[in-house]
Amino acid sequence: MSDRHRRYREWEESDMQEAIRMIAEQSKSVYAAAKALNIPRVTLHDRFNQRHGDKVGRPPKLSAEDETALVQYSMYMATKGFPLTAGVMKALAKEVDKESSKQRGEEPRFGGKTPGKKWWKSFRLRHPEISLRTPDSLDRARAAMSNKNVVADHFKKLGDIIDQHNLSERPYLIYNADETGMALDARRSRVIVPTASKRAPAVKSGSRDHITVMACVSAGGGVIPPMIVYDRALPSGLFSDGGPSGAVYAHSDSGYMTRELFEKWFFCNFLPHCHKARPLLLILDQATCHLSLKVLQTAIQEKIVIYGLPPHTSQYTQPLDVSIFASVKAKWANTIESLQASNMKFQAKKSTFARIYSSVQDQSFSPQNIKSGFKKTGIYPFDPQAIDNIWKEMSNAVQDAEGPSCSTSVDTGTSDKDTPKVCDTCGNQLVNPIAGTLVPAHLHKILRPTTTQNGTVKQTRRKKLSARVMTHEDLVEELKKKEEDEKEKRAKGEERKKKAETKRKEKEAKEMEKEEKRKEKEAKEMEKEEKRKEKETKEMEKEEKRKEKGGMKRKREEKDGDEAGQAQDNSIEESGTKRTRRAKKMDCYEYNF
Repeated sequence: MSDRHRRYREWEESDMQEAIRMIAEQSKSVYAAAKALNIPRVTLHDRFNQRHGDKVGRPPKLSAEDETALVQYSMYMATKGFPLTAGVMKALAKEVDKESSKQRGEEPRFGGKTPGKKWWKSFRLRHPEISLRTPDSLDRARAAMSNKNVVADHFKKLGDIIDQHNLSERPYLIYNADETGMALDARRSRVIVPTASKRAPAVKSGSRDHITVMACVSAGGGVIPPMIVYDRALPSGLFSDGGPSGAVYAHSDSGYMTRELFEKWFFCNFLPHCHKARPLLLILDQATCHLSLKVLQTAIQEKIVIYGLPPHTSQYTQPLDVSIFASVKAKWANTIESLQASNMKFQAKKSTFARIYSSVQDQSFSPQNIKSGFKKTGIYPFDPQAIDNIWKEMSNAVQDAEGPSCSTSVDTGTSDKDTPKVCDTCGNQLVNPIAGTLVPAHLHKILRPTTTQNGTVKQTRRKKLSARVMTHEDLVEELKKKEEDEKEKRAKGEERKKKAETKRKEKEAKEMEKEEKRKEKEAKEMEKEEKRKEKETKEMEKEEKRKEKGGMKRKREEKDGDEAGQAQDNSIEESGTKRTRRAKKMDCYEYNF
């Protein structure tokens, strides 16, 4: 059938139900009811006689009860900080179908297989109350502090401060300060590449240097100039040109805030630029670098109340975290990407950070954004109900997942009766807390809160903290005592170092003395060896002389022997010659003349 002949429904389901009610209860005819509500008469007749269902197509694989149980379970797990993925939902649907089919005495409608993308798409269309979102990472310490008791204690203490100092109508005297880390290499949005490309390499927009920005805002929408902390050293050149007005620049070894830098911020940034009226409320988290005795003593003198938020709760109690910092980082990334797109040679550096951050601050630190942060956290206007309920129920799920013997480093404010009972062997809860309320009883083995902890967890000795007034005398005395203890500890440490150094020097002296003795001994041995060698040399020379003398004697004897032999030979020869001459002479005498 072509589109021009296709007829689309032009009536609402509510009108159809009203027409059916009119026929059933008011005894109206089908024609009259259809005409009154402008509904097709034949369609109304078929629906009233139940010839056609209210929906077109095959019925869902899961029953309405099973699908409702899945939806309720997924929403319950999301509120507890353990949201389900699409893959987990499909796996659960398979198990639910198997269990429900077993109860009905039927074969599983999914055939024992996990449902696919089409079922998941249809399931979401049938249940618009659930949707897919990118999860926000939340560590267990923060989750453990997300409970109604912590929230109630926080608002009670904060409300007492606001009432005591009459700040309910003076938002310009309520400040929130916190630091955030900025990366020069900003996160990237999705980029356009050829369809055939499997990867999308992109040149980095900056180095890996870490920079911290200490920001401060008031509930009235005011902004205190920031402190910018660089890592290792300040940039060279005119790095502050174009930076935020009144900003203070510093550096640390790591680029993070330290107690000394916090003191510098308080005295150089906050005190000169905050409102001059008193008393004044400054809200901070209880980071170690914020616990400065020098700052607290000055704050007491200046009638500045410093309130420490409950630990691990800044994600829902701190205005800067709730409405400002996310916007700052998003706009920072967009600005870096825009600058790199206009100039491929551009690279964010420490020397250009202040100038770029100034434009980002102007966009993000608007009065509307600042006031929104204070409103969402319930600080101003003061509203204990402003915080989302999801932050009031998170810790119960963490305790469920960790078991009854698990201990965290923070005070969750929950009693033992709220802790679910679990099996000592497998760690599973003995009773499913949502069975019979959110899910049918026959599905309580499948749709149950996850438990992962077995056995006993090692107890922590870390002190449990909650929200507190940091300028209270007790805390100041505690910090004084702590500082004195640290000084004493440092003195003892120095003394130990000196003793160790003395021992080391004594040991070195002994070793040197021992070494000298060893060298002296070696020298004596060498001298003895030299004397021995000298003696051997003399003996060798003496032996050589003796040998030489013996040789000369032998030569003389040989010479004398040779001479004696020669003389004898000569004598013999001479005697022979004489005899010859005599014989010749005798011969001469015998001549006859």
